[in-house]
Amino acid sequence: MAKPVYCDKCHGEINNREDLVTATMFVSVVPYHESCYSKDLKGAKTFFLANQPINGFSGNFGVVVAALFGFGLLVFAEGGTRFTSVIFLLAVFYRLYSYIAYERHLEK
Repeated sequence: MAKPVYCDKCHGEINNREDLVTATMFVSVVPYHESCYSKDLKGAKTFFLANQPINGFSGNFGVVVAALFGFGLLVFAEGGTRFTSVIFLLAVFYRLYSYIAYERHLEK
């Protein structure tokens, strides 16, 4: 069952994945219309809003690179360096959360 996804800026409903941009605000993932996201980046929220969207090509590419590097550190590193792999794997968890919480409920 699809649940409605609402933009964090204008509070309008987002109907398709093409118009959805998810970003991090502090540590939470927030959904935006594509146009609202670009307006917020130019506004006062820029200090708190991540400049890199979680979804989309650049977000997916970054997650793949972070996952490869994080799993590589986890498998091949020794000692305390293994714990730094968790930092890289956080990007993977944010991307999964973005998909589960927002993207899967929208039309393609």
